[in-house]
Amino acid sequence: MKRLQMTILIVLAILMGGCTGMEKSGDNEETTTELPDTIAAQDEYTRSFLISTDEVADGHYAFKPWTEAYTMWIPTDATLDSVFYEKREKHWERFLYAWLDNEENLSYGVYGQFEDRPDSEEMGLEHLSDFSKFEGEYSKSEDENNIYYFGKRTSEVGEEGEEKIPVYSHIGFIKDKNSDKALGILFNHHCSDWTTNCNADTKSIEEHFWELVKSVKFEDKS
Repeated sequence: MKRLQMTILIVLAILMGGCTGMEKSGDNEETTTELPDTIAAQDEYTRSFLISTDEVADGHYAFKPWTEAYTMWIPTDATLDSVFYEKREKHWERFLYAWLDNEENLSYGVYGQFEDRPDSEEMGLEHLSDFSKFEGEYSKSEDENNIYYFGKRTSEVGEEGEEKIPVYSHIGFIKDKNSDKALGILFNHHCSDWTTNCNADTKSIEEHFWELVKSVKFEDKS
């Protein structure tokens, strides 16, 4: 189990690179004597990000990262990684959460990087392409509140001399129309046990990706 979880973290660590001089603190603390029997609610660190332990949609909680600049969904089976979470005051932040689907033999990881700066659309897309190693053209759409960019890629990871593990990535970028706020998202999945088949429903996985993207709500306050 630990090896499977570490695979997700290694993949994302390779893609995102290192940063220094960040803050690691927050006050989204919820205390309650009776918690739901879900992985996210039972994990103290993850729970500190949750707005509530009431589900906002089937199998999902709403969480607010410590910049308090936006909210989005997190699966009830996911845990946030305390090592990867970092922020710079209110204008930069990154997070990583991961979960397993044991029935389908799939591992998932979602990495997000938030920026609030005048050139957040240009620089945010550049950063997203760099850490996801995406070299294609993004498709672009929009709604009343946001502009969306979307791309896909398949990569392979693994130690030299070992069989490579295929990793499938959905890449999204959300730019707020009413501010300089933007959030890049890298959504990865791969077979947990790569020696056996996994049941990856690609349509369902992409729909889940878009549910998470569309769940992002930027706060009005600066």
